[in-house]
Amino acid sequence: MSIRQNRLTESVLREPNWASQHGCETCQIGKFCLPLDLPKDDCAALDRLMYVSRAQDAGRPLVHAGDPLRAIYAVRAGCFKSVSVDPDGNERVVDFHLPSELIGLDAIYAGTHPSDVVAVTVGKVCVFPYKALIGLATRNPKLLNSWLRSFSKNLLGQQAQGVDGAADQRFAGFLLRLSWRLPLRGELNDRFLLPMSRIDLASHLRVANGTLSRMIGHLQNAGMIRVDDRLVEIVDFDSLRRAAGAAADISL
Repeated sequence: MSIRQNRLTESVLREPNWASQHGCETCQIGKFCLPLDLPKDDCAALDRLMYVSRAQDAGRPLVHAGDPLRAIYAVRAGCFKSVSVDPDGNERVVDFHLPSELIGLDAIYAGTHPSDVVAVTVGKVCVFPYKALIGLATRNPKLLNSWLRSFSKNLLGQQAQGVDGAADQRFAGFLLRLSWRLPLRGELNDRFLLPMSRIDLASHLRVANGTLSRMIGHLQNAGMIRVDDRLVEIVDFDSLRRAAGAAADISL
């Protein structure tokens, strides 16, 4: 792996800088998880109920399907994946979770997690015990509104991933969204490292591994992207957006 790839790997895996403690107010990526203008007392209350997990090794489950909902997790470092298993035992990667993104929102309705959540890389999460978080949110309209917006955004993101269209459209849309989510959410990047394997990516896109390789080759030959192992460079954003069609919304 090249020096440039190593640096990009570190940008995905490294923990954000924390000023003095593991608090939301001082966290580099906290502004993407929670509202910026929470009163200081509410930030302090949030910090008191939150704690940071130990490092999760790649392949280690964070939660199992069927586990009761005990906490909402915010990815602090690394990458996680949600994996579902159909009645025939076939696994599918439902979603990937990157720094600042929330895990556990899909467990609120039933009170249990619908899928396994597994570390793709070495990672850490901020843990917000659910009952304490709900108690705080119901006393603070801004925090409650922030969580409702997160629920809505999560739903829209799932709809964007599930749009009907050719596999290459879904792949182009995925790359566009990833360019916005990595290395730090909210900053558009033309060069990033895929934290997931091609096997997991193919599973997420619902295509065979060979089909994914052909799609990568097609986009490269068209001059839209360059790919070197897991290093991706978007050369032509406009053409990639046109190729993505209905899946082109990078803000989801």
